[in-house]
Amino acid sequence: MGGGPMKIAFASTVFLACLLFPGGAEAEKWSMVKLEKGVTVYEQKIAGKVAFKGIGRIEGSPAKLIGILENPKRWKHWIDNFQSGRLLERKSPTVKVFYQAFDSPFPVSNRDLVYESVVSRDAKTGILSIDMKSVIHPKAPATVGVRVKLAYTRYRIEPAGKGMEVTLETLSDPGGALPGFTVNWASRSYPVTIFEGLRREMKRTDQKEAPLPD
Repeated sequence: MGGGPMKIAFASTVFLACLLFPGGAEAEKWSMVKLEKGVTVYEQKIAGKVAFKGIGRIEGSPAKLIGILENPKRWKHWIDNFQSGRLLERKSPTVKVFYQAFDSPFPVSNRDLVYESVVSRDAKTGILSIDMKSVIHPKAPATVGVRVKLAYTRYRIEPAGKGMEVTLETLSDPGGALPGFTVNWASRSYPVTIFEGLRREMKRTDQKEAPLPD
């Protein structure tokens, strides 16, 4: 993984607090922030906070991409500050509950979360979505520090030729006395970091495909 001190210090906090999307909140239009490494990053103000969105192309099949997102054994190789994680429950081929824990730099407490991941497909367009949200689960371990509430997260996957157009949205609210400019810097870098990690994993032959909804 790697990156400068600012990335190391704040990337995990940004990731853990991402996509706290209040339903029905008023939102401004998306505005473009930058284009980096084939990922277009946008920002949007929602209920006084700033959301970020990354859109980019990833080569390969949607089934393999979802398999990467659902493979705890490889998370540490592409998710910054990852400590540990595992599958808690497989409710169905497309509905699963996961646990993830993350290291945070002192004096920030370590974070973890328990979330349900639901894969769905739009019958008309064929576009796939992965929706994630926090849940309470009996098999979840005690928290390593602070348990994050993930209200809403979405990957949107649109097949395009031999690859796909992927959209990831994130609204960061790390809390605490973190400088706003640093949080925004990390948030704007987060989509690019995730896309780069996923692209690397897509090239691996040992990554398996996940079952897709009908």
